[in-house]
Amino acid sequence: MLHRGGSGMSEGARFGALIGVFAICSLVIHNYVNLNIGLKLTLQQCVAHFIEWLVGGGVIGLIYKPVVAAAR
Repeated sequence: MLHRGGSGMSEGARFGALIGVFAICSLVIHNYVNLNIGLKLTLQQCVAHFIEWLVGGGVIGLIYKPVVAAAR
């Protein structure tokens, strides 16, 4: 994933959304199928994981900045 030139927060949130979708597909659906936890708890986990990764990605975007090429 490359930096598209937006603000750090928006780029980080985009990254967090991508990881959030991955977490939902790999963790939450796995729990639903194997642990038989019910649809309500599954949907609550979907929302929680997505928001957690969205916020986490935003924080990552604020901390890490793209490398600026030195002027010659």
